[in-house]
Amino acid sequence: MMRLKLLAASLAIVSCWQAHAADTTVPIAAQGVWAEAGKCSGSTVTFTAGTLQYKGQKAQAVIFAPKESPRGYGAIHYRQEGNVDNFEYADDKDQMLYNPEGFGMGKSVLYKRCAGAFASSASGAKTTAAPAENRCGWLVNPTPGNWWLVDKDGMWVFATQGNAEGAGAAGMDKLPDFDPTQYVNSNGNYGYGCACVKLITDPATKTVKSITGGKTLPLATCRKDKSLPPESKL
Repeated sequence: MMRLKLLAASLAIVSCWQAHAADTTVPIAAQGVWAEAGKCSGSTVTFTAGTLQYKGQKAQAVIFAPKESPRGYGAIHYRQEGNVDNFEYADDKDQMLYNPEGFGMGKSVLYKRCAGAFASSASGAKTTAAPAENRCGWLVNPTPGNWWLVDKDGMWVFATQGNAEGAGAAGMDKLPDFDPTQYVNSNGNYGYGCACVKLITDPATKTVKSITGGKTLPLATCRKDKSLPPESKL
């Protein structure tokens, strides 16, 4: 009986999603490259604003439904009708929960972010690192151990909490310190500010190899920059 109730709830949620959330994109915080249990050297799945792509496979269109799951998280669904698989984005833990048969119909699989991977990368290629480049945008530290920069090109992940492949990019100590008046505390002592960061990256996979320096900017600089997402999307 419980299984039937969960199935009915899942179908009702999917129907609601199709009817009301046709234009909802995947949040920037959920975009990037993820792997089962954080084993990023194996099979990965990459999320952009509107697609999901398993390593070596064709990208497929997806949609994000906020606060949809039974756990209260937002969920990423395939746009293709009939496919009830979904990924729940646990924003408080920066983790993905993959539900291969929909909500409540199977065991959820934990996915963790691949540190240093750019949201639109197609990971796998081996190239030499490029010279340091200066990138400016929102420098975000939403929870302990999680750091990334969101600029006009997307999200650059520096480090993720508890990542199985390591802490993330080298040179984290070179990130600039913010003036409290130019920093938004969105989660206790954690939050975001506006900054420029000098990065050494892999140009093919957009992997952040190291951080060589940076400087803070006034919040107004990022708020006026139309190429950056609004603060509500961070």
